[in-house]
Amino acid sequence: MESGITISLEPVSPADLGEVDTIFDELTAYSQHVDGVLRRDNAAYEFATALPPGYDPRQKHAFLANCQGAPVGLLDIIDGYPMPGTEFIGLLAVRESAQDSGVGRALFREAERFARDHLRARTLRLAVVETNPVMGFWIKMGFRPTGEVKPFEGKMIKSRSALMEKEL
Repeated sequence: MESGITISLEPVSPADLGEVDTIFDELTAYSQHVDGVLRRDNAAYEFATALPPGYDPRQKHAFLANCQGAPVGLLDIIDGYPMPGTEFIGLLAVRESAQDSGVGRALFREAERFARDHLRARTLRLAVVETNPVMGFWIKMGFRPTGEVKPFEGKMIKSRSALMEKEL
């Protein structure tokens, strides 16, 4: 619980893709920063299924984040990526209408709890695209840059992503 905000994580099923789509409809600022478009085609399907090469679908944990029974965000974690004991947050996103209210922080705390308690994570890892102004949020959540930078290619934007980690 964070500032009285309770987040529950519901695993995404094929029946939930419409609901996931409605959240992507409210992530236009994120899409513009990362992809250079208002919305990526097939965003819900990619969110639910995208995996690094060689990883099994059972290692993918895609969730709808709910607050007071209403979907407010998305969370995607890859178990054991890039190595055992490390959980990779592929996406943690909050509807624009729920941003700046503590929901993002509460969603991260729930993601951290899930990774630690259910996946037995020792380290959380993520990549921040340079054009997405969220580095400060992740530093406040306890992440530190690893020094690794990789090329990133969005739909219309070419950029770089900085890798960050947090020990649990």
